[in-house]
Amino acid sequence: MRNRTLILSKGFAILCALLVTNLYAISSSAQDALSSNVNESLIQLAKAKSKKQQDKSFTDKRPNILIIVADDMGWSDIGPFGSEIRTPSLDKMADAGLKFTQFYVNPACSPTRSSLMSGTDHHLTGMGTNAEILSEEQRRNPEPGYEGYLNDRVVSVADTLKDSGYQTFMAGKWHLGEEEEHWPDKRGFQRSFALMQGGASHFGDEAPMCNDYYPIYAEDGVRTHTPDDFYSSTYYANKIIDYLETRDKNKPFFGYLSFTASHDPLHVPDEWIDKYKGQYDAGPDTIRKQRFIQQVKMGLFPADTKLWEIPNPPEGHPQHVPQWQERPQHVRAYSARVMEVYASMIELMDQEIGRLINYLKKTGQYDNTYILFFSDNGANAAGMASYPNTGEEWVARNSDNRYENIGRKGSRNAIGFEWAVTANTPLRLVKGTIAEGGTRSPLIATGPGIAHGKRSDALLHVMDMTPTFLKIAGVSHPKQYKGNDVLPIQGKSMFTILKGESKSVRSDQDTLGWELIGLRAMRIGDWKATRLAPPFGESKWQLFNMDDDPGEAKDISSEYPKKLQTLIKAYEEYDEQNGVVEITIDMDL
Repeated sequence: MRNRTLILSKGFAILCALLVTNLYAISSSAQDALSSNVNESLIQLAKAKSKKQQDKSFTDKRPNILIIVADDMGWSDIGPFGSEIRTPSLDKMADAGLKFTQFYVNPACSPTRSSLMSGTDHHLTGMGTNAEILSEEQRRNPEPGYEGYLNDRVVSVADTLKDSGYQTFMAGKWHLGEEEEHWPDKRGFQRSFALMQGGASHFGDEAPMCNDYYPIYAEDGVRTHTPDDFYSSTYYANKIIDYLETRDKNKPFFGYLSFTASHDPLHVPDEWIDKYKGQYDAGPDTIRKQRFIQQVKMGLFPADTKLWEIPNPPEGHPQHVPQWQERPQHVRAYSARVMEVYASMIELMDQEIGRLINYLKKTGQYDNTYILFFSDNGANAAGMASYPNTGEEWVARNSDNRYENIGRKGSRNAIGFEWAVTANTPLRLVKGTIAEGGTRSPLIATGPGIAHGKRSDALLHVMDMTPTFLKIAGVSHPKQYKGNDVLPIQGKSMFTILKGESKSVRSDQDTLGWELIGLRAMRIGDWKATRLAPPFGESKWQLFNMDDDPGEAKDISSEYPKKLQTLIKAYEEYDEQNGVVEITIDMDL
């Protein structure tokens, strides 16, 4: 372009020189005619330049980026990670790309999404904890980083990409601020259909997930409602396809498909209710062992990996839980039915992912699109009654939880602790904790230059997403945005791993820290220290070697006390650097 511009400039300079040389040899009328000709030439040159500038937009061949996020889905809930749940679309995606075994997120929905959008630790982004557990006083006078919405100390990656020429759009769960000034259209998304809260009915009745938690939906910044035939996964995928259909095809796109599946309440359309009938009658422990056998066959874990066992006091203790076969048949049937619906939700979500990918292929956009799929945290173990200001009485009074209505409109069911642990096989614990079951997520990536059917054990974090997207787009992270100083990115681009140019982006000395509601963890290389408060632990630090013990089944703190102290010190530094404020809550599972 520079050479062509130079030729045009020289041509215009020669024309001017000829005009000056011959000016006095031309009559007045001839001068007028010549002036008219020159003006016409200038107009044509301007038009040519304008057209070339327009043509330049047609040559913007930067890759598209599509993020697909599942909600509260466990590490082993899809085929590429050992599940019996049918996920053919994600199976194909793994065969066509790269799956990651050590990709980490934050322990809960909003914290993960804030790091995804910013590339920064969630304690700095405004989501130090989920907004729903903040007290009224904490909401009115929030500590920095605990505002309950994505704050102005960070810039959304959607804003940065939009300003660089990307078309940006999202559909699904937002959960980064309920007030209008914090909706996705204010944080860089040119098109959006979003649920602002953490969850709701998956149907068009817009029933609240829990007490006093009425859903807010908005499209492009305007409050709206769901249609009568709404089902979350299908509708959100439809919206993304609609936005793709109507976008400016001369620009690359940044899309964010944020499913609310498989977040409770667990719902599927009637034709999906019986897809897994009888599949889970054997109980969670049997299914967990079956998944682990499959994971070993797939090479995900060595055969001698020890599974973390759910603590169970001896018989006669008030907290003793009978073995599955010792429980009444109707109790087992009800629990298995809930898990059947959960599995159907995941398969249905997979179907919608496949439909979207097929659309990209049919329209010639797939080959130039990076697609990344992961879950925002581990599977959820808490029951519906455990949500703020809810309780068993509210659930019973406002729900139709009869066996025959499980999964249908009006029901409010969750899989519970044992099935959540199964969903996270072979990892310890569940969503909301800093154990592996709360923070390790399946990640699959496809796109230009990514090897097919490969696996990476690189240590990665959701904060790495933003710098990766910026690298793909050739864009720098701003130091200021809209008059505000912007925090630097903490994540590391994994672009070189995607391209097969490196195996890791972190050294054995790099640290990764976690904290949520007083639960703490620190990882350095293969070593991880955790401190879990009741009911998950005894409020003391434990130590694990993740290479030998990915399920955190054996505490080796007594064998390596110096190593433990090194990690505790690193956690204290993390706590100080990120402005952690410990907000604790009572948890009853």
